[in-house]
Amino acid sequence: MEKRQRARNRYFQEIANEFLKSRGAPLFLSSKDLDLIATWEEMGIPLRVALEGVEKAFENYQGKPATRRKILSLAFCKNQVLGAFEQHKQRKVGASKKRDERDKKPKRIKEEVQEFLNTIPPDLCYLNDIFTQALRALSRKRIPEEELERLDEEIEELLFKNCPQEQKESIKKEISEKLFLNQEEIFSVYKTRMVKFLRERHKIPYVSLFYY
Repeated sequence: MEKRQRARNRYFQEIANEFLKSRGAPLFLSSKDLDLIATWEEMGIPLRVALEGVEKAFENYQGKPATRRKILSLAFCKNQVLGAFEQHKQRKVGASKKRDERDKKPKRIKEEVQEFLNTIPPDLCYLNDIFTQALRALSRKRIPEEELERLDEEIEELLFKNCPQEQKESIKKEISEKLFLNQEEIFSVYKTRMVKFLRERHKIPYVSLFYY
């Protein structure tokens, strides 16, 4: 109870100090001003947000000297405080949505990895161990993102290494005929295309959150 009262006192004092500092004399609040602060507190407007609104109201006021009028009450800041509160709520909703979407990623990847392991074709059995590692990593309470990114890179190296040579040569030839690249660039492009082709052909999932 005492902690709650201290927090309430701080809420009133900091808003009052910010308003009086910006307004100047008279250096006191009216009963209506105090009622307005109480209303903001009851609405659940965080102190930081209320202060942001008060500060914004005076910034706008100072930016329009031609229309200046004497500021008598805290009601002058009301619209800016409510506007700051709306923005705060929208940010929270957006952050919550992003967090929810991010939290769903490991579950989705885990399901795809498990399905791949259940149906892995014989010619891709060399991927069994690395996808089993990925499944264990995705089952942890704290997802090791860097480890999953490393595993994805290792998967692509294995795919390229184990790809039949005639398939490699076919794609390399196609690229060299269509694109004017040096040998190093040709290797990079055809390696990327080869890995992409194998992933799509065999429905090989990514294990890193980066791709989802």
